[in-house]
Amino acid sequence: MSTTQTSVVSSLRASVWRRWFVVPLRTLLSNSMIHAVRWTPIRIVNVFQATLAMALSRLFRRPIIWGVPPMLMIEPTNICNLKCPMCPSGNGSMTRPRGRLDRTAYQRLIDAVGHRLLQIQLWNQGEPFIHPRLVDFIRYAKARGIMVITSTNGHFIRTDEAARELIQSGLDQLIFSLDGTNPETYTRYRVGGNFQRVMDALTRIARIRREMRSPTPIIELQFLVFRHNQHEIDALIQFAEAIGVDRISFKSAQVYTQPQAQAYLPDDPRFNRYETGTTDVRIKGRLPNWCKRLWLNPVVNWDGTLSPCCFDKDADWAMGNVFREEQTFSEVWRGQAFQRFRWHILHRRAGIPMCRNCTEGLPQPYAYIVNLPR
Repeated sequence: MSTTQTSVVSSLRASVWRRWFVVPLRTLLSNSMIHAVRWTPIRIVNVFQATLAMALSRLFRRPIIWGVPPMLMIEPTNICNLKCPMCPSGNGSMTRPRGRLDRTAYQRLIDAVGHRLLQIQLWNQGEPFIHPRLVDFIRYAKARGIMVITSTNGHFIRTDEAARELIQSGLDQLIFSLDGTNPETYTRYRVGGNFQRVMDALTRIARIRREMRSPTPIIELQFLVFRHNQHEIDALIQFAEAIGVDRISFKSAQVYTQPQAQAYLPDDPRFNRYETGTTDVRIKGRLPNWCKRLWLNPVVNWDGTLSPCCFDKDADWAMGNVFREEQTFSEVWRGQAFQRFRWHILHRRAGIPMCRNCTEGLPQPYAYIVNLPR
């Protein structure tokens, strides 16, 4: 091999190493994560193991699993008070049973794997604050040095006392779903929602955090960009700055049918994840044969079923149940069902229906983040 060829090969190897290992690891070790996690040798080893296993799996196209996922999405409930038209929980299309996370089962799970976890996301389908023990869940994880994020539609933080209790729990980040700057725009998608109640909750959290001089939770607004609200982006930024929000995530909407695409998708291509001029709903770009969720961030549904990711709305691809005594988390995580699924992802991800409507691994971001001065 010539010197030039050797140089090209070395450059390609370095590029692959950066994209497949260094970049995912750097994302996991973000500034917010570094400050929110109680770092221990076992956590450091686990995050390196999990990320390296993912990179090697991509390289050799066979599933390798070391350690446990450094992040877990845990669903407090799949029940919601709103009727959002494209959400399976809100529109009634969800077929799996409705329920709430059992406190004892949650604690057993955290006791089993929490010493290796960096982050827990307490949401999935449903409204987390419907669960009466949500703050207890946050406290339990924070006492074990885990970063905790949760998300809300803002209808259940109704008193100063509730806001203060939430802040005192140690919650690291709170995401508010807000898709409009006035009641008319907001309720076009958040059907059954109360715009003023959400505004009251948002301003309450920001005010009490300021009064308590607490650096947390980081307050994020998540704005789904639709055809009917795309003109409000600038107004939302000004509004959020005035209240004391830390950042805004302008997120592209997920649709399932052409009528939904025509009714909801915006004109701005930055906020449209789908191809235009097609007869079906088709994501822009070609799906890569890998997905970081299967190595770094799976979902534990309220009943203990372990799903590969949050796109598995009905747990059709559940790999086992981590709340059952006969199955430990690690056994399900490393089990044959999950390994077969990973193999499929590494060879033909587009053959899995739920993956065809997913942006994970594509170059175009599905959300644009605007950081605001505090």
